[in-house]
Amino acid sequence: MAAAQAQTELVEWEPSLPRTDRVRVRAHTCVCQSPIYELCAAGGLGFVRRSTSGSLTGSDESAWLSVAAAEDLWWRILSGQAR
Repeated sequence: MAAAQAQTELVEWEPSLPRTDRVRVRAHTCVCQSPIYELCAAGGLGFVRRSTSGSLTGSDESAWLSVAAAEDLWWRILSGQAR
């Protein structure tokens, strides 16, 4: 994952809520680094989930977006353009 850039977009993270029975993780970052990011899909929508290893409070997630918009957010996070 790239280092944060000067013009980094701040993502609004919200606590994860059980909105659906199944969530498919389409991609993830390495669990050896914290935070761990997952590109997720459920119900025809996509979102990015963020968890900190050893966190007792669970994980946070981005807004639920179209799959294309969630993939775009995913790549911006990986490239250091969003945090």
